[in-house]
Amino acid sequence: MTEKHRKLHIGKAGEVKLPPDALESLGVEPGDQVRLTVDTRKREVRLERHVEDAWGEALKEKKGKDFTDLWEDQSKREEEAKRIFEEGLKKKPEPRKPEDDRDRWR
Repeated sequence: MTEKHRKLHIGKAGEVKLPPDALESLGVEPGDQVRLTVDTRKREVRLERHVEDAWGEALKEKKGKDFTDLWEDQSKREEEAKRIFEEGLKKKPEPRKPEDDRDRWR
């Protein structure tokens, strides 16, 4: 665990503004919930990321391609295959060689 110490000012309403790198290290954004733990014996405050809806949180993070992305990729591959096929049809066929005749080898 890496610890960074900073001086923060407490506003008139009791608010504390966290610096952007602290928000990033906690993995929170403005509007997210955090858990505040106060240890009165040590006179310490601990702030932790709090996830009330883990499923909803997981949906926010896009880890891979979703169905729409996969569908678009498939459509692109189909279009490319069709283009290659049509180009192949436009090419003049190679002349047949005598060894291409299947009856020759019987």
